[in-house]
Amino acid sequence: MSGARFYPPMPHLMRRYRHLGGNQTGIMPGFFVSVADIPGEPQMRAMTATMPHYHRQIMNDPHLQVQYHLSGYGLYNEEAMIKLMGESVERYAAMTAIRMFDADFRYATRRELSQEGPCLPLELLGILDAGQQEALAGRLHRYSARSPGEDDVIAWVSCPSLVRPGEQVWVPAQLFFLGFTTDPARGDVLFTPSFSTGTAAHVSLERALRNALIEAVQIDSFILNWYTDTPAPAVIVDDADAARVLATLKLGPDSEYEVKASYLTRPELPLPTIGVFLTRKAEALPLISFGVQGDGDPRAALLRGAMESAAILGLGMYSTIFDTTSVHAAVNTSPYLDLDTNVLFYASPQDAQTKKDIVAQRFSGSVKLSEIPALGGESDTLAELIRMVAGVSQWACYLDITPPELADTDWKVVRTLIPELLSMCLPGMPPKAHPRMIRYGGVSNAHPHPLP
Repeated sequence: MSGARFYPPMPHLMRRYRHLGGNQTGIMPGFFVSVADIPGEPQMRAMTATMPHYHRQIMNDPHLQVQYHLSGYGLYNEEAMIKLMGESVERYAAMTAIRMFDADFRYATRRELSQEGPCLPLELLGILDAGQQEALAGRLHRYSARSPGEDDVIAWVSCPSLVRPGEQVWVPAQLFFLGFTTDPARGDVLFTPSFSTGTAAHVSLERALRNALIEAVQIDSFILNWYTDTPAPAVIVDDADAARVLATLKLGPDSEYEVKASYLTRPELPLPTIGVFLTRKAEALPLISFGVQGDGDPRAALLRGAMESAAILGLGMYSTIFDTTSVHAAVNTSPYLDLDTNVLFYASPQDAQTKKDIVAQRFSGSVKLSEIPALGGESDTLAELIRMVAGVSQWACYLDITPPELADTDWKVVRTLIPELLSMCLPGMPPKAHPRMIRYGGVSNAHPHPLP
């Protein structure tokens, strides 16, 4: 993004940030925070920022709390800055996209709408079993206590098919958009939480689409590994360059953390996907963190997963200081219906051996990093991703959700939905009725997943 003509790049990146953030205008505040180095912790550059409470306007709830988990990280400040900007654009677009499309929502039953064109089967909307659906409604009253039926009024949005060029498909807006709320005047019903899985920002639509598909595939692989009886082989790092970068991050043999990577790739979706656990050798806080990344190059997936896991360590440390209520709930009372208390659960050293055993059960066997096949270069990855998604999905679709506020910049944001794959889920409520989960033998691990 910066290029040789912008060397040194930081002044150029600061100018780019001014298109996003300001004290009076912009989608972000006019400041960001560089995370402090902590002795003994992984050594890398990390930045974070605050996101204004757009969700309170979108969802018409002045007290609603949403954590955006904004962060950028890397070996250099410039790398961290670029990632922070991209993540800020992505989160803003994901939350506000609904206001660009809600005028085109179609409120109808599936029985009615399926007469007009391809319409997502309800088994891919009602992905919680009966007990989970009732429990969700009991805690979050905007959700229905029963599974969807053919005669339930639902808000639908028409999207271009990703796997059948030129076709449009109808999908439930509640699956596609964050911040979806029902319209009492229309009588529509809400069944399933949505997440930002499959949303990405970049400086071209093609790159944004590629990254969105990578995220969708990597999360599917992780959810299957965590909740079903599909343990993954541990990755043996036999690449000198990868080992050198890990050592630079202070994640080498002398690190205070044990680095254990897992090869999560599923045969039908052969994108190199690697999850990385960092487990503190001493029983102290933060105990365990986890990151997962997919990439055409397995080495890049490993290193980015390690850096993501290292960045997540900070959530446990800072929450212990500034949010002791959440830390106590995470260890004692949380139903894990958010993406914070699950992270704090694994960060806590309480019952350390039990948590280490939970992680150990997700592994079986080993594979050398050099043995993991690459997917190809950047230009090949998008075409291959679309091909592999077409092999498992007939309902994959997408929308360009680039905010109009960024029309004078080169930022682009793409939102994809691949209903046949497993998306991010509430850690304490994995989708037991999802067809893909059932095909893999169903949920066998009741512990919350560790990913924010």
